[in-house]
Amino acid sequence: MTELCGKGIWLAHSYDLERAIEVATQVDGTHLLVKVGHGPYYFPETTRQMAQRIRTLGLSPVAWVQLTHHAAVEAQKAIIKSLGYGYDAVVLFLGASAVSVASLQALVEALVNVEIPRQRLMLASPPLPYLTDTAALEALVSICQGGWMPLCFSIWEDDAAQMIDHNVYHALGDLSAVWGKTPAVYPVISPQTGSDGQMMLPEAFIPWIEGIARHGVDFFSIYHAANTERALWSMLQAVNVACLETDGRTPISDEIATPNSGLAAVPQPVYITIRASDTVWGIISRYNLKREQFWAWNAHLWDSRGLPRDPDYLQQGWRVRVK
Repeated sequence: MTELCGKGIWLAHSYDLERAIEVATQVDGTHLLVKVGHGPYYFPETTRQMAQRIRTLGLSPVAWVQLTHHAAVEAQKAIIKSLGYGYDAVVLFLGASAVSVASLQALVEALVNVEIPRQRLMLASPPLPYLTDTAALEALVSICQGGWMPLCFSIWEDDAAQMIDHNVYHALGDLSAVWGKTPAVYPVISPQTGSDGQMMLPEAFIPWIEGIARHGVDFFSIYHAANTERALWSMLQAVNVACLETDGRTPISDEIATPNSGLAAVPQPVYITIRASDTVWGIISRYNLKREQFWAWNAHLWDSRGLPRDPDYLQQGWRVRVK
């Protein structure tokens, strides 16, 4: 079984790497979780390059794939390639939205046929009460033998104790009945409070940190690097991970900037939330961006939805990087 030990930082996009490294340095992070696929889309260059880069920094790479209702079976390529490139594990990310159970079952059958190591596959999902259809989770647990990453996000539950204590740990009996055993539990927390991109104040984040600390976790992770503001780093650093008290770790590379290293700090990315009146060209002009830079940062918003890169169309509520 691939047992995780430490603290992980999720990358929603490959260009979040420098920010993720800075967060990892400050919170004693051990793993970076890299998005290698979204629905039917596989990101080959990201998958290959990021694994090598992360290992040179003394960190461990974990891949993750966003499962959607669009051709979930095609996610098998991202999963198989990631394992081939040496990622410690691959996380199948199942959100709260409904995903075709038949499509997920087809994915499971496809993975069984190539005899991949099931102990290196993990499932990230909301706790059972927040799933639109628990059959989606049931379809995946047979191959996700590496463990469960409960998405302990305030967007589904305002109260940290209810979410973490009751809906994750007190409900493990119900989950075990579905899983066929009690899986290893690796919580995922997020400072985001809603789909509009609003972030928690530090005092509001404390109960979520305390919630996972109460359960003596061996591994937890934060979703995601760009959303994790500096004010939260000291809290994340203070969480003790039991397995690290006896296990040694490879230090993070000296090339990473630390507060006293004399190296320049990594610039913080800046995002805006799109309003109904915004256009691509208006944003480029307002923030004095080059067209190529805007698309390098934000093209995934169109590509992941199968939309053409329209110079005018933007969807209200999207979070767009401008710096």
